[in-house]
Amino acid sequence: MSRSGDRTSTFDPTHSDTLLHGLNLLWRKQLFCDVTLTAQGQQFHCHKAVLASCSQYFRSLFSTHMLSREDGLAAKDQGSSGTPSSSPDDKLLPSPRSTINNLVLQGCSSIGLRLVLEYLYTANVTLSLDTVEEVLSVSKILNIPQITKLSVQFLNDQISVQNYKQICKIAALHGLDETKKLANKYLVEDVLLLNFEEMCAMLDALPPPVESELALFQMSVLWLEHDRETRMHYAPDLMKRLRFALIPAPELVERVQSVDFMRSDPVCQKLLLDAMNYHLMPFRQHCRQTTASRIRSNKRMLLLVGGLPPGPDRLPSNLVQYYDDEKKTWKILTIMPYNSAHHCVVEVENFLLLLGGEDQWNPNGKHSTNFVSRYDPRFNSWIQLPPMQERRASFFACCLDKHLYVVGGRNETGYLSSVEAYNLETNEWNYVSSLPQPLAAHAGAVHNGKIYISGGVHNGEYVSWLYCYDPVMDVWARKQDMNTKRAIHALAGMNDRLYAIGGNHLKGFSHLDVMLVECYDPKADQWSILQTPILEGRSGPGCAVLDDSIYLVGGYSWSMGAYKSSTICYSPEKGTWTEMEGEVAEPLAGPACATVILPACLPFNK
Repeated sequence: MSRSGDRTSTFDPTHSDTLLHGLNLLWRKQLFCDVTLTAQGQQFHCHKAVLASCSQYFRSLFSTHMLSREDGLAAKDQGSSGTPSSSPDDKLLPSPRSTINNLVLQGCSSIGLRLVLEYLYTANVTLSLDTVEEVLSVSKILNIPQITKLSVQFLNDQISVQNYKQICKIAALHGLDETKKLANKYLVEDVLLLNFEEMCAMLDALPPPVESELALFQMSVLWLEHDRETRMHYAPDLMKRLRFALIPAPELVERVQSVDFMRSDPVCQKLLLDAMNYHLMPFRQHCRQTTASRIRSNKRMLLLVGGLPPGPDRLPSNLVQYYDDEKKTWKILTIMPYNSAHHCVVEVENFLLLLGGEDQWNPNGKHSTNFVSRYDPRFNSWIQLPPMQERRASFFACCLDKHLYVVGGRNETGYLSSVEAYNLETNEWNYVSSLPQPLAAHAGAVHNGKIYISGGVHNGEYVSWLYCYDPVMDVWARKQDMNTKRAIHALAGMNDRLYAIGGNHLKGFSHLDVMLVECYDPKADQWSILQTPILEGRSGPGCAVLDDSIYLVGGYSWSMGAYKSSTICYSPEKGTWTEMEGEVAEPLAGPACATVILPACLPFNK
């Protein structure tokens, strides 16, 4: 109690607890909630004042919206993007389709968000090794450092011989250097006691025991230095097991070249020089792949790239997402250099090439592009490659015999029949034989060294054509037509068969979903209709083949009048369709899919 004249100030130590208890009661009973957060399709009704008081992200978001209203820059809550320009994560969330009172939080898991909200309203957060990673992700995205601090303390307290590898992986993923050091102490102590054969087995293990190739190198150096007299002659054999091209060039100079035997031993010298040369020629890396530059994993992952979400703004996505098969959820991998839909992606030596598309929606192809970018999952980096000679959207692209081929499409001049080939070794584009007819919104696949193009739109008319291109002879041949006219569909090759799936056609002025799945036998030049139709209409889905199944992600259903955020999977062997768990960040049409091998640890979106 303090006294000043006739005034008395009395502090109530129970007030903060009472206030928090009251807010928690309001939250539990869903009273006076004025904002809805959505993560992975699950809704949470909350209070803006509570969110803003604890989260710098929400404070900036709500403040920016209020200022824009006062300045007359925002007409109504409905339709507002709700994204503050000052937010460091404005590319990730909320969705541009959100409103300020209904926010779709991309990149946040529903489990992580629920536990974070529990902390905001109770000051308690329930953590386990199974959930702490999701809590860390949400707390970093929403900028709530108190939860990050509690999560770090939890991990530090949990480290033991039984779990240090798991905690080390979590720490690397979220940039928790102190936690990583504490966990690595257990690993280093174990490693120093290994014999040579055990050390080799550890370096060859998949996944690797540490998060980076540099960490493997440093661990090898520690093992050699631990008993220099008897172990140093093993240095060349150990270094041959390392993949030095996976170490960034600056670290090769600063941390690898500085080690004495890497400069003095001829074998080690050559390994280092080869890695340096690899980094000096980034535009030829996709032609110089060896074991030394391959990611330490053998598990291919399904990727979803870009796409067009619903809404009047029609701004395509710039997200690259991957499907986490263990947690049955889609996660954000990285950001593209630009927004894009109706583009193509092609995997080349575990690089992802992004070609063409449109950075804004326009039915006449006004915003089509000729951009070509290459994504390297080894370093989470993009570079620009020479552009195509023509702007293209709604086309087909593939890789065949060290060449990329782009076929047809549309731009501001109309439908295209032109075909371009990009030489991966010389980095040059050249025209090859054109399609017999201009086409857009067709589908394509590669089989037995030839390119097949099915369906599409020709000068406004939906067609059932099938063309085959022989790159050796540089000629196109007409094959047996499909049973059904279709466009904006998928064509997937598996087990010597091609499968035409999804899309739509016109009946009068109405778009109808094509539900029939057709199978093509290239040897017999014959189509057959499968007994099992697609689960639901899908026009413009992303499509990829992985583990003997065909995956369709997103797309538009004309019968439902809805953009899709789910993933459906077809097994030709079983003849069955299934819907996978987990939805992409937002509904999309016109995305593209591919499969690549990703590092075991993805410390990209910190």
